[in-house]
Amino acid sequence: MIRWLATIILATLLLVEAAFASDPAYPLQPVDRSSPRAALRSFLDAADALGEFLVHDYLPSPSHAGFREALRLSEIPLHGLDLSEMPAGGREKASRAAAIALYETLSRIPLPPFEAIPDAGELGPPGHDEAVRWVVPHTEIVLIRVQGGPRPGQFLFSPETVARAEEFYERVRKLPYVREVPVRNIHEIVAVGGGWMVPYSWIQSLPQTLRAPLASQAVWKWVGMALLLPLLVVLLLVAYRFSRSWDHHSPLVRALAHLAVPVSLFAATPLVAYLALVQLNFTGSVGTAIELGATAMMFVVGAWLSWRLAPVVAEAIIASPRIANEASHAHVIRVGTGLVGLIGALALLAVGADRLGVPVYGIVAGLGVGGLTIALAARASVENLIGGMSLFADKPVRVGEFCKYGDAQGTVEAIGIRSSRIRGIDRTITTIPNAVMARLPIVNYSRRDRMLFKTVLGVRCETSAEQMRYLLVRLRELLLRHPQVHPDPARVRFVGFAASSLDIEIFAYITTTKSAEFLAIQEDLLLRIIDIVEDSGVAFAFPSQTLYLGRDRLPDEAQARAAEAVVQEWRARGRLPFPDFSPEEAERFRGSLAYPPPGSPAAASEETGQTRPT
Repeated sequence: MIRWLATIILATLLLVEAAFASDPAYPLQPVDRSSPRAALRSFLDAADALGEFLVHDYLPSPSHAGFREALRLSEIPLHGLDLSEMPAGGREKASRAAAIALYETLSRIPLPPFEAIPDAGELGPPGHDEAVRWVVPHTEIVLIRVQGGPRPGQFLFSPETVARAEEFYERVRKLPYVREVPVRNIHEIVAVGGGWMVPYSWIQSLPQTLRAPLASQAVWKWVGMALLLPLLVVLLLVAYRFSRSWDHHSPLVRALAHLAVPVSLFAATPLVAYLALVQLNFTGSVGTAIELGATAMMFVVGAWLSWRLAPVVAEAIIASPRIANEASHAHVIRVGTGLVGLIGALALLAVGADRLGVPVYGIVAGLGVGGLTIALAARASVENLIGGMSLFADKPVRVGEFCKYGDAQGTVEAIGIRSSRIRGIDRTITTIPNAVMARLPIVNYSRRDRMLFKTVLGVRCETSAEQMRYLLVRLRELLLRHPQVHPDPARVRFVGFAASSLDIEIFAYITTTKSAEFLAIQEDLLLRIIDIVEDSGVAFAFPSQTLYLGRDRLPDEAQARAAEAVVQEWRARGRLPFPDFSPEEAERFRGSLAYPPPGSPAAASEETGQTRPT
């Protein structure tokens, strides 16, 4: 009832103003506030009209429609107040309480005859003091002419008068009325009464102890609030437990569950504020505090929702089968949506602060200086953030790829905003700050299309040139014939004389990207090389500084002569394959070697039609 009463009082002022200050033939004509006389008369007449409505229509039979009508009527006297210095978030209750207090005060003090109050034609030119303000004689109640804004030239009760309205009322509340009013002690009626759901007749039937004032509010209102707040606490506890019960589910489900508490607050705050301010009708400073608190809560919860909605959007996008949960793209999406949510939250907080009368520009300036200080203090964190963004942008590695970082090797398991996690070949997890990771040389093994086979073969210095030629041809033939060796490039070259050997470099790429398969193919090549060396009648050189006595196995002279004879035949036929095979011979050899080698289980599986294991 308080809210409706405060609203009603001000609404009545509107009614009075509409009923008395305007010509009924012109219902849309604005209320005349062009002079102190017109402004004061409009205010008092509108408040009287509201009182008439309360006495004859609303209080005997309260209803929602009557309450809304009273609110409409109360807008007229409210428009006679300069509320420019009152926070918008607490303006509803505070302005209506000020209007009631001013109406009660002006009804209890002697006012000059309206003919003695300056009218529009009696005002001095703009710029004179008497032309912009008028003080009710023997008081500090001031009417001022508004110089700018949406209502320039109108006389309104000054912001200081509005702020001190309750003080003025307390100083005159025991004085008798000096003018006829439709309803007496409307301030006390509003302070004790409730909303349209709590008829005034019910309140009058309560014991005196429940109608007695406690902190300027009736005791029954505090009882109602004491019953209302536990329900809110229970609702929040249920919402909190619900949000925590989904912690072990997918990230998207968890993000949705974490919306339970802010959504509950967002829905419950307006309901609690309505019951407290309208139906329980808290007035005065208590009502203003509740209204400010509800306004602040709505903007805080709105900012909370903006922050919580960001991970919901991010996880909904990441839930696509194409994006791994720990992939760099997933982290970029989380960071991007998080920043959008943060910006939205800060914007809502700024708007809320403005509604509460907080100097937002000063706060922003302070945050700029404070942000610089924090940035300097958190330099390492900022470096890690920038390093993480560099990893996201350049993508030297992705989650699941095997790489070499610095002197270590491992598989990338996560690339976060601050750090990255890599599982080493010893199965341990290494966490590396992104600032360090971005500076390390990274070798990405997972993105190679082939794997390098390279070895240097040393044969004994006793090997003849013809034997060397034969051995080189057979080795080149091996690379050409092996189906797992890529032909470009695949080379075998006699590269030099070592201290105790003649060195042959074998260089080729294996057509696989799997380490296990590469090792199997490399093993097959090395075994075949041993066979070729033995067939060529040469021997491996073994560097050593040890002197020993024994029977050394000499190269097989028959095999050596056979190898030399083959080379002589090549030379005689003009088919010596140096420096390379002819294109015809290279094509004839290419891929003709059996791999896996005959006799191996893999070869046996292929012969029986089974799949070769990798």
